[in-house]
Amino acid sequence: MICSIFAPRRLRARAVVLAIAGAACTRHVSAIAPVAAPGPATPRALPAEPEHPIRDAERAEVVDHLIAGLDQHYVWPEKARAIGQALRGRIARGEYAAITTGERLARALTDDLVSITHDKHLEVRYFEAPVPPGQGAESTPPTAMDAEQAAEQRYLNHGVFEARRMKFNIGYLNFGEFGRPGPTAEKLAAAMLLVNDTASLIVDLRECHGGDTDTVTLAESYFVPPNTHLLDLYTRSDNSTERAQAAATLAGPRYAADKAMFVLISEVTASGCEAFAYAMQSHKRATVIGAVSAGAAYFGEPRRLSDHFMAFIPVGRPIDPITHGDWEGVGVTPALAVPAATALAVAERKSLEAIQPGEPSRRRKDAMQKRIIELSRP
Repeated sequence: MICSIFAPRRLRARAVVLAIAGAACTRHVSAIAPVAAPGPATPRALPAEPEHPIRDAERAEVVDHLIAGLDQHYVWPEKARAIGQALRGRIARGEYAAITTGERLARALTDDLVSITHDKHLEVRYFEAPVPPGQGAESTPPTAMDAEQAAEQRYLNHGVFEARRMKFNIGYLNFGEFGRPGPTAEKLAAAMLLVNDTASLIVDLRECHGGDTDTVTLAESYFVPPNTHLLDLYTRSDNSTERAQAAATLAGPRYAADKAMFVLISEVTASGCEAFAYAMQSHKRATVIGAVSAGAAYFGEPRRLSDHFMAFIPVGRPIDPITHGDWEGVGVTPALAVPAATALAVAERKSLEAIQPGEPSRRRKDAMQKRIIELSRP
């Protein structure tokens, strides 16, 4: 079982429960990161957590099981071996001996994993409540989708945070995440119906931190022809490659291929949200505007390490069928590189430049030109 593209904790705008604490990991459940209202990212401090003591035996167990899990499942075997050697060296030097709480051990291990691999998906988490026994992705803590997380999903509208029609008939969609397929599919279909008759479309992913691979594919399907080959998902454990392609039928209308489309990204756009931007760019469907994204491409699954620890381990990687690469470690490079805060204004100007020549109303055409001039000023 593989969890979908995952939103790294260090890229979130606020602290939330991960999927490794939120739901059983299946092929269709992702580690989704609720985010703040739309706009450029504003990092926030994580809330203070109580410190829970950890015994020497559990500390050793956690590190041993982490190394074993990486050896067996991490997407790059050679990197897994390097991680194991580095962690064993830290143990031999007693670098973890002074860590006396679960939270601090989890943070230290996470920092070490990322410093070794630069993989922003690798993470170790401590849970006060015992983690049910099991051998891996099927094991999750008993805090599944609590009331706070459910309320957050309602606030985010399951990822379709905003859908509207801007002045001069420009469509605007803001995604905070790509939520679970069921509830998100209905919201997405409604949003696409709303913007279907617009003259151009802006998709804002500047505060989008990740989501479910199936939902990402569903969203992409609205902008490319049916059955378009969008992505391959390679999994190390069984050396298999799964093909993701655009849906043949959709609950809402596809956006016309001859209409201009712009995708906004920022430094915190991550994971599944990067996948969307990358695909729209590689298929030449949209112009990507903003700042280079986070560079978190791998997908993975949670694995139980001990009674109170779990790790999120990337087990596979995406492969774009056109570029034959991905965005891991490098991010999505925008066609128009501008500060994230100004990306929407740039996209609005580009939209107007695209649709103004075909505007039949002389009055609106003049108003569009006036707005283009306003948006062109420094």
